[in-house]
Amino acid sequence: MSKEKLEKVFNIALNKVKAKSLIKDNIFLEKDILTVVDEKIDLNKIDNFYIFGVGKAAFSMAKECENIIDKRIKDGFIVSYTKGKLNFLEHFTSTHPEVTKKSIKAAKKLLDSVSKLKKNDYFIFLLSGGASAMIEKPIKGLSLEEFTKASSALLTSGIDIKALNTIRKSISNIKGGKLADAIKAEGKVLVLSDVIGDDLNIIGSAPMNNGRFKHYVIGNNKIALKEAEKYCKNKYKVSKIVTTSLQMSSKEASCYISEKIEEYDKKYKSFALLFGGETTTIVKKGGGYGGRNQELALRLLLENKPNKKISILCAGSDGIDGRSDATGAFIDFKIYQEIEKKSLNPKVYLDNSDSNTFFKLLNYDLTTGITGTNVMDFIIVLKD
Repeated sequence: MSKEKLEKVFNIALNKVKAKSLIKDNIFLEKDILTVVDEKIDLNKIDNFYIFGVGKAAFSMAKECENIIDKRIKDGFIVSYTKGKLNFLEHFTSTHPEVTKKSIKAAKKLLDSVSKLKKNDYFIFLLSGGASAMIEKPIKGLSLEEFTKASSALLTSGIDIKALNTIRKSISNIKGGKLADAIKAEGKVLVLSDVIGDDLNIIGSAPMNNGRFKHYVIGNNKIALKEAEKYCKNKYKVSKIVTTSLQMSSKEASCYISEKIEEYDKKYKSFALLFGGETTTIVKKGGGYGGRNQELALRLLLENKPNKKISILCAGSDGIDGRSDATGAFIDFKIYQEIEKKSLNPKVYLDNSDSNTFFKLLNYDLTTGITGTNVMDFIIVLKD
């Protein structure tokens, strides 16, 4: 039952930051008055209303906006990495995490689309994680091949998201507020944050952040984990968000989480400890499959002694963990028995950056598919 309990807590957190909740909680239409977070817009006083968006959650957020605003939407352009059709908006499926020809095409189409807006038009821009790879216009003199090589090297280097996006902005003609420079109309940016501290200069490499348009963070890791904490409160002696800013290597994170588990295990008969953030990992040669969450789970398995009462889930809120189709991985007491049965050596899989193969062999991987949202990672520790 431990896997089911962990997955339930994961889904409680996840659903709070999925498009349906995010949009329903922040956009309302009553007759001709559209409320966007804390501002009321009289649709009779504008010429045309548009919706634009880029990121992992852009498609699902746009779909929910269409459900509310419907035929009052004149047009718009959405870039995501999912497939699907929208009723009033053009949708383009780009790539992630690699920058490709599709990213260049998406950027050109988006720039052309926003450039057509007039002064008395109004727009909502939906920004979420993944936007950095999905739209790109490299600076003059830098070819796509050179840009791709630089991006690929950075992605596997172990560099944190803040540094990664800073470099991306410096070699781009659409990031760092440069997309916003092309817009004449008024509008608002609704942000689903996938970075620690919700830094607007970092999220999606800040395509709309030129100081002119107000940004609202409507979803983040903290909002998600607060919902999970609320759910766990009546079920465990202690329910606690330990941190939402876990930002260290998977090796350091496994030590930190293990220390917290030991500390709370000594004091309480039952608990739910919730961690959020984004660890880093250096991909070693060997062609292994895995990601930062599965590697963290593998390190926690090696770090901790078997405990009948404690179970752990490390998972990415976007549904895809690194170079694999998994979302993350579970650990409980029974996994140690399964390792013995199958004569597996966890250390070998760790050394080969092959955590996904390890957890799949044991049926301890979590695979949800693309979730349509992204607020970094959740690490859930339960003691029953």
